[in-house]
Amino acid sequence: MGRDHITLFSPLPPIYKEGIKMLEKQGVEIVITDLELGDHIVNKKIAFKRITIKDLLKSIFEEIKLFDQIKHLAARYDHTILIIEGEDPFFSGRTVNPGSIQGFLRKLAVSFQVPVVFTLNEAETSEIISSIAGVEQPEQIGH
Repeated sequence: MGRDHITLFSPLPPIYKEGIKMLEKQGVEIVITDLELGDHIVNKKIAFKRITIKDLLKSIFEEIKLFDQIKHLAARYDHTILIIEGEDPFFSGRTVNPGSIQGFLRKLAVSFQVPVVFTLNEAETSEIISSIAGVEQPEQIGH
């Protein structure tokens, strides 16, 4: 029986170390490597694309790049999740029209069936990835 694993993009932010320890205690193998696509991969089935709010706002004006990344991830993995990380999930005080941001995110969600998750910081991002890996892991153990 193979071990479940999470592949993480290198270099890894220090905040992920606690999440890694927790998952390793649960028997999940953690592999840190350069990834062609995505930032984190769980059991070769779930891909996470992590982007900061600042980078998201840039991507709205260069939408083809982010759409291409999400399109390739959605084609390669069973599930793709976009994590938007930053302290202002409602984009207040931005010069970009909130309707443009919402339209951009709706297009991502509808065109590629990719859920969008907002986190405040790297710690929350780590918790989200760890919890999804924990849900995915039991399905794999009996196989």
